[in-house]
Amino acid sequence: MNIYNCAPQRSPDTACPPPEDDTCPPGVPGACVPVSLGGKPKQSRRNKLDKLLANNRVPSALGASLFHMARRYLAGKTPANALEERGFATLRSLPKELKRVLSCASESLDSLSSGERNRLFDASLLPAIEQPVDLAQLATAFAQEIAARVGIQAFDDAACATNEHAGRVRVRPFVPGEENFDPLVRICRVNGLRTSSFTPPLALGDYTPAEVQQRCRVILEGGEPRQVCDVQAVDCPGNDLSGACQRVLEIEAGQGVVVEGVNFSSVDATVRIATRAAPETVLREVPAQLCGDDETPLTERIQEQDRLILDCRVHDRLTFQVPGDLAPGVYSFQVAVPNVSPFPGHGPVLLSNVEYISVATPSSARFEIKSETLFARAETSPASFGSDEVGIRILAVPLFPDLSSGDAQLPNGGAAIRFTDVDSGETRAMDHVLFSHQQPIAGVALSIRGFEIDGEEAFEKQIENTLDVFISILKNQLAFVLDHLKEAGGIASKLASYGLQGLIAGAIAAAVVVAIDVFVALWAPADPIIEDMIGPSTQDLVELTSMNFALPAASEHVTPQGIKVKVTPLGKIAGQYRERREYISDDEDSRYEIVFRYTRLA
Repeated sequence: MNIYNCAPQRSPDTACPPPEDDTCPPGVPGACVPVSLGGKPKQSRRNKLDKLLANNRVPSALGASLFHMARRYLAGKTPANALEERGFATLRSLPKELKRVLSCASESLDSLSSGERNRLFDASLLPAIEQPVDLAQLATAFAQEIAARVGIQAFDDAACATNEHAGRVRVRPFVPGEENFDPLVRICRVNGLRTSSFTPPLALGDYTPAEVQQRCRVILEGGEPRQVCDVQAVDCPGNDLSGACQRVLEIEAGQGVVVEGVNFSSVDATVRIATRAAPETVLREVPAQLCGDDETPLTERIQEQDRLILDCRVHDRLTFQVPGDLAPGVYSFQVAVPNVSPFPGHGPVLLSNVEYISVATPSSARFEIKSETLFARAETSPASFGSDEVGIRILAVPLFPDLSSGDAQLPNGGAAIRFTDVDSGETRAMDHVLFSHQQPIAGVALSIRGFEIDGEEAFEKQIENTLDVFISILKNQLAFVLDHLKEAGGIASKLASYGLQGLIAGAIAAAVVVAIDVFVALWAPADPIIEDMIGPSTQDLVELTSMNFALPAASEHVTPQGIKVKVTPLGKIAGQYRERREYISDDEDSRYEIVFRYTRLA
């Protein structure tokens, strides 16, 4: 038997006063909703916050704006703008017990140290209670958050998407008459795939299937179409790996390419594009956005001598945009870096090795993304406390080529997708359309969050209703900032000028997930067991659903709440691709899987 005692309340509307920063009852330290009797143990607020502090590198603009709006509402302030008017109207619909939850969550925010608060929230959007959030400032702060998240995706540096800096000068001395065929500038990776010039050199068997060119075809097997792909070894469209062809990536005209290499030592570096047949004749020379490697030492000690580090341990990065009017076909490209070294004998410009891309016409295809099934490989521990009660919320936002966005799409009529009494080994149908569109897109942002919220009905309803209100207000704020994304100080336009629209979609998905994370961490005894951010570009969707491209490689990543995500391709048929995404929570000792289906509709 569990007995929880609170001090007598002065009135029915007065919340149970928290001991220090925890609310009564003390079953979940920091939780603002009482623990239900008989439910599984819940993670503490501290544990959830520590996960976010460890795994999230960019403060949340939407989370800060929402919390400040809630604080102003609770303080009885008059709404100062259209967003506050809509938000206050939603908050007025809350029953008294949910208003107490909101008040508790606001107090939880105030209990954070200033350092923690600034790492989780954009501090510029948490002004004094008398001052509403300036809407232009909100739009700019969100654009800055998106730029930082794009910078992490492209450069592993939050600042580099808008503030470039060159890498270190790694140029060997000039020796007249010396024959040295190693390039002074080296391209090691293109969009994450290693090149034939990767050093230390790779044997053919070291390359992954995704890094070699494949020819795919469809055969009938048992009356069913099946994709078969063979490694291409002759008539290479690009570089030869001595036994196989290096993969030539297909890139839509107008999209960006991320290049990693050595000696990108000047912000005035450019990328020279030429035809495959005549790489020495430059067709276009386009600007690049650079992010130099600040961590790898300039030299290393070998046989009592300091020698330059010139191999692919160096991670200088740049991105460039494929010209939007470039005709379809295979093109070569080289990175051209002004010679800023103390050795002018190498010439005024240093050129990299030659790499290749295949330019495609931007697709106007339409796609649909659905979920198929939920599988509980392992329910949360301890299983002896009963079955899991799982609630999943998915939000999808299309991003159009001009950087405008469509309305947020929520499956199941906006309500959580609920699964009751889930036990290990059970598979449940999860047949929901997560995303569809009618006009051409640059990409789509999907934010996925799943919670284990088992307990009595009133307990679950309190959590669900509070989340409903939060997501309703979040949708309004998200619609506003996306409508003003292009206007926010030219930040998004700069990202688009380097063809990074596809990465913007992924950044939006991450921003929504983190906004939900920080809100839930500060109030709810609902444990995250599923979390994901999916941001495919149109080109990604084309390749996933086309039989002309091999299946992508399996992959793994870790989310802001520390959920390990394993992505496993299951196969494709004409116009359709299926994958399994497994969500592993070490805190809950749980493993859940969702099967997704991507379909090309037109």
